[in-house]
Amino acid sequence: MCNQLNSLLQQQGFVICKTNNTLKDYLITSYQSEFDDFCKTWKDLPNDPYLLAGESYRQRRYVVLNYQQQKLTILPNEPHYQARYYNPLYGNINRHFETWHPSSLNNPILLQLIYWVTQQLSEDSTTSWQIQAHQFRITASINNQGKPTPEGIHKDGADYICIMLLDRKNISGGVSEIYDNNKILLCSTQLEQRGDLILLNDHAVYHRVTEIKLKNQDSKAYRDVLVLTFHEK
Repeated sequence: MCNQLNSLLQQQGFVICKTNNTLKDYLITSYQSEFDDFCKTWKDLPNDPYLLAGESYRQRRYVVLNYQQQKLTILPNEPHYQARYYNPLYGNINRHFETWHPSSLNNPILLQLIYWVTQQLSEDSTTSWQIQAHQFRITASINNQGKPTPEGIHKDGADYICIMLLDRKNISGGVSEIYDNNKILLCSTQLEQRGDLILLNDHAVYHRVTEIKLKNQDSKAYRDVLVLTFHEK
């Protein structure tokens, strides 16, 4: 499986894991209660203080980790920085976000996910990865769409990216779009169920997610995702 997914990542730049997602089946079967607990922590995310004035559709937490030989280390808090080349909206800014709760960091779902992803990226178990881990909740309301990627078509400035859906409720939209390096659309897909995920080779592709819209005004509307960006050290 590693060779197959890694070949796709190198050749086409992305892999979509939905209906044939052995990782999702494994996590849901073996860690159902832990997966439930992990998803619940998305209910307690602080507002993103860097949105444009008057906007309030995004909540998030951020932490930087190191992973090597199945050992996960939490690194000291640091700002999230992207060059303007990668993020034309928020580039060249040190953005400070609240860190993850210990209950989220210690949940086995996180370690199992990182273990599985790194197996797809490299057969060398000694490879050291620095991982930027983002918890995102994007909300929608009667008067406002939610913007998962307000910066538009972009790269993250990493080697690889994992985007996993935790939940989506009462929304339409939120379609993931993948582009080649000439920004020609290669693929559109919607992550619909818990555990659906996309792996991206950030050197080979750009990506964005379309806005989300409220369906029923009498219910909350949101899209919860985990984004992990992998930097080989």
